Amino acid sequence: MLEGKRILITGAARGIGLAVAQAAVAKGARVVLADVDGAALAGQVLPHVVMDVADVGSVAAGVAQAVAMLGGLDGLVNNVAMLDESHAADVTEARFDRVLSVNLTSILRVSQAALPQLAGGAIVNTLSTQAMFGQANSVAYATAKGGGLNLTRAMAVDFAPQGIRVNAVAPGFIDTRMAIMADGSHEHETDWFKSIYVGHRKIPFARAGTPEDCAGAYLFLLSDMARYITGQCLAVDGGLTATY
Repeated sequence: MLEGKRILITGAARGIGLAVAQAAVAKGARVVLADVDGAALAGQVLPHVVMDVADVGSVAAGVAQAVAMLGGLDGLVNNVAMLDESHAADVTEARFDRVLSVNLTSILRVSQAALPQLAGGAIVNTLSTQAMFGQANSVAYATAKGGGLNLTRAMAVDFAPQGIRVNAVAPGFIDTRMAIMADGSHEHETDWFKSIYVGHRKIPFARAGTPEDCAGAYLFLLSDMARYITGQCLAVDGGLTATY
């Protein structure tokens, strides 16, 4: 499915990024992991580079290292994210800007750095179901993810002449460290999650997803099976967005 494809995945030290990397390798791809957490990367057997997607210099250096390792790029997964629980009434401008830099502007930063290597390739951006719907105490995060949806569409149009496809995956409730809330509790273990999303099937599949549940969507969009698909967003959410 991905035989010989050379893919760079950001935010790949754990969670969805790592699951996508492992699945891609199993399908014949060569992958470089990128993450700001050098300690977590050090424990990975796959090739990796330390990259802070909020820093232009770090992005340029990291992409250059990945290209040198792989001999070029056929695919890029922009997967970095930081969670934020901010209310619109009191979020600070500095916090808002930081969340947008990591979750939104980084997509453009990394894509621009990789662009000279990606002719005929594919970009897949990790968004969230919050890109489509509002949620309480999530103003910065939801704004970034919503911006990422239209950024994906705009990049798809602008990069089409180079034969570059740009799509997105919008995960729903996935069991990663992003599910750990500010107070340290696990979102999926709360009474409200068990009642609303499981008991009352707000998620039709009545469970949170796993990183491995997400991987197939990325592999499809990175592969030639999706060669006439661009500017689209595929929700991987157990049916959540069908029930709003």
